[in-house]
Amino acid sequence: MEHHTGPDDPRVRERAHAIWEREGRPEGRHIAHWQQAVREIAEEDAALGPEAGLQTPDSASERALHEAAEHLRGVDTHSRQPHSRQPSSA
Repeated sequence: MEHHTGPDDPRVRERAHAIWEREGRPEGRHIAHWQQAVREIAEEDAALGPEAGLQTPDSASERALHEAAEHLRGVDTHSRQPHSRQPSSA
């Protein structure tokens, strides 16, 4: 599988947000926070090896298995967000 850390990597977005919150939510530092998040994740991935990080399936069958696993974990495969749980009406 191939590893990608790019602008759509949810790990970067989540890490940058955490850095912003940790620093007291300062205005105008979003680029610095984003760059710091990218650096931190790249360092972590390098330490863990080539199989770490966001994985991109190499084939349609692997992609289908990956999406099925995410569905079972409760993640929407298109938005990568947790499924919203609607109260059941009985």
